[in-house]
Parts: sequence; structure tokens; C-alpha cells
Amino acid sequence: MRKINPYFFTLIILPFLIARCTKDTKDVTVYAPPAQSISFSEVTDLVVDSTGKTVALKAKINAKDELQKVEVIYQPWNIATTISSFPTPTEYTLNTPVAIPANAGLKIHSIVIKATDKKGATNFTEVKIGLQDLNYTKLYMADVASLTAGLFGVPIVMDKIGAHTYQLIYYAKAAGTEVRFIPNKNNFTPIAVGLDPSNNQKLITDGTKSLPLKLGNKGYYKITVNTLLLSYSVEGFTPSGTPVNEVAIVGRGFYDHPTMNWQNTLPDIILLDKDPANPYLFTKLVKLGTPPGETYNTTQFILTTNNGWTNFWRFDDGLKPELAVFNGGTNTDIPITTTPIDYLFVFDSFTGRVQAIKQ
Repeated sequence: MRKINPYFFTLIILPFLIARCTKDTKDVTVYAPPAQSISFSEVTDLVVDSTGKTVALKAKINAKDELQKVEVIYQPWNIATTISSFPTPTEYTLNTPVAIPANAGLKIHSIVIKATDKKGATNFTEVKIGLQDLNYTKLYMADVASLTAGLFGVPIVMDKIGAHTYQLIYYAKAAGTEVRFIPNKNNFTPIAVGLDPSNNQKLITDGTKSLPLKLGNKGYYKITVNTLLLSYSVEGFTPSGTPVNEVAIVGRGFYDHPTMNWQNTLPDIILLDKDPANPYLFTKLVKLGTPPGETYNTTQFILTTNNGWTNFWRFDDGLKPELAVFNGGTNTDIPITTTPIDYLFVFDSFTGRVQAIKQ
């Protein structure tokens, strides 16, 4: 019998094996996640200024198959509402009242909206309700990046003219000045009211996301902010009245003026420099510190019109003044040491705002 060459066998069988192992791509089924049969739109998050209120929870729900039920769920507030009747079986506009408990925490609460169709498919979304006490006792306008730059008057306190409503007449010393609004004068977080990055016509409170408002040309502005409606207005402003000719610091505790101790005439007073562009604005670079040979450890001063003791300004607070009070108020009594520190003293005689900005 004739012996078959093994190499001949390989040549015959190999093409057959290759043909059998080749994948026919025409009949391959590609699997993908199923499309979501229930969707949500027009979901609106809320910021609420206090507890004990009722708000409207809103969302629009669409289902490819008929809706079986819609549930609103939030266990901490004992919310468990089920809706099972739908005028249009494949869509529903949710607008349901939610009572915020009087003891609800001041934080973000996530209310679940869950929809189920008649085939058993489900989907859910959340409406976030942020509870904040937005009716602040004081609101400050920050026109600086650093809140530690001032001995006093930084940031600038606004006038509270109504519930949640604050206003400030402000002189921008430069075009394009950027400002934000904060209830905590020492920090930009967690709350700094500023522009919404996605809509510069509205404000947000998140200090990590809000953007500053940019003012126009230098000059006076009337700035109004409502922290409940998260709205604002910025208007040009023209001051009225005759500016004073001179403003002087009278008191003690100025390192370069060792003999100055409550005299009210030159050379033992400090005349402020009038701004060449704004006759209401006065500034002076001063050194606060106990002069050599003296033992007192506080700086005490008021402002005068360099007209004896006729017409003067004291302050709303002796330690951390924010406003000068014409013919009233209290003297400053601010701690100092024998090591002098340079400050730019700023006084707006129209608005009464005072600042000492570290140099």
C-alpha cells in the first residue's frame, strides 16, 4: 500500500479549516443598552430663603409607553406622593406643592421624582431645594481679591433698604472694577453672590462658581442687590451737594507725627489729599504705630473739616469702623504697637465710607 505524504494532507485540509473559522459578519448581532423609555425635562432647582414655606415642585415627564405612576419621594420630610391618573397617557406635567418643615436643615435637599410605565420600566430625576437664610443682617461688596488687606472698611458694607434688599452708592476708581457680594466679610465661601456663569442676567450664591460683576467707566454707581430674587441693578449716579474743601485726621497714634495728640490745628493734624477726579474723595498714606517716646497702645482719631471743632466725623464703631458719622458717632480706639504699619486711608465724604487698606 502506498503511504500518503503528511505534507500533502496538510495542504488539502488547511484551506478547509480556514474557511470554517472565518466569521461571517453579515449576520452578526450587535447588542447595545436599550434607549431610555422615560425622560424628564424642565426640571427646576430652587433656592429658598427660609423654612416653613410651601414651594411648587415642577417637571415634565415623557414616556414612550403609557405611564403607570409618578412618585415624589423624600423620606426626611415624610414626602411619599403617588400620582396614577394622567390625562395624556404618554406625558405628564408635574406641578405639586411641597411643604418645607420648620425644622428643615439649611442645606441642599434632593427630592426624588420617579416615573414607571405600564411595561414596568422606571426612571427618576431629582429636584434640589437649597435652604439658605438669605435675609442677611449685613451684606458687603468686595472690590478686592484679598479680604485681609484692610484694617477696616474692607469689604464695603452696603445699606439694607428692605428685606433681602441691599444698596450701595459706590465710587469706582478705575474702569472695569469687578465686584461680588458676601454676607461674611472674611470669606468668599460658601456664599459669594455673583453672576451665573451660564446666564449673566441672573445671580447665584455659590462662592466657588459665581463670577464678579464688571462695572463700566470710573465714577459713581448705585448698586442694588436682592438676595431672595437673586436679582441686581447697576445705575450711573451723580452725587449732589457741595464737597468740603479739606478733611483732616485729628487724634494720636501716627508714627510719623510724634507730637500729634488731639490738637486741632497744623502742624499737629494730618490733611488728607483730595482726589483730582472726585472732589468728594480724600486719601492719605499713613503709618499707624506708637511714636518713639510714647507709651499708649491705641490709635484714637476723628475727622474734621480743618475748621476747629466745627463740623467733624466720628465713626459707627471704634474698633472696626465702616462708616463715618457726621457730627456724631464715636472715636476710634484701635490697637497699635511700636512697629508701624503703612495704610492707605480712604474717606468718601459723600457716602461716608471709610477704609484703611494695608500697603
